[in-house]
Amino acid sequence: MSIKKEITKIIYDDIKREGKIKFAKYLNQSDYFIAPCSTRFHLNREGGLAEHSLNVYYLLTEKVDKFKLDVSRETMAICGLFHDLCKVDFYVEQKKWRKDDNGRWESYIGYGVDDLIPLGHGERSMSILQDFMHLTIEEKVAIRWHNPGPGSYFKYPLGYAYQRARDDYPLLTLLSTADQEATAIIEGNNN
Repeated sequence: MSIKKEITKIIYDDIKREGKIKFAKYLNQSDYFIAPCSTRFHLNREGGLAEHSLNVYYLLTEKVDKFKLDVSRETMAICGLFHDLCKVDFYVEQKKWRKDDNGRWESYIGYGVDDLIPLGHGERSMSILQDFMHLTIEEKVAIRWHNPGPGSYFKYPLGYAYQRARDDYPLLTLLSTADQEATAIIEGNNN
């Protein structure tokens, strides 16, 4: 089964919320299924975002089951598959330069960023989702903080919010670590 079919099946089987159909249409009209996951690191190729999202979803479901947390399949689908919605319609192809094996400069087509909605990583993902469906506080917190960025852990005032979120919502830690494991272990750098 293709990644697109697999994600679509999870959406229709596990998500029961109002707005699901419009959201599925949005995904199909956007570049979600063809976008890269990064400009030059993990899964920086066509379809990388959807592949990464599915990897995170499966790791997240394993972790929730292992720790016997009371998290619905719906919440796991929403958080695992759509934690990185901020990357939809975010990357653009552009001419880049690198040195070839002989040390000469050559051009190639790579990815750059065109951030038309500069809200931040988790905030933008959460905002896009909320345009289509209601999110629980647990989902909002997990998506918002899954990748808090450098310095956010302990600096005032965000550090206190992150620590409270981590302490009150174990789903946050599971989503964040699933994201990191997918990135560093399953997908690796420059795959």
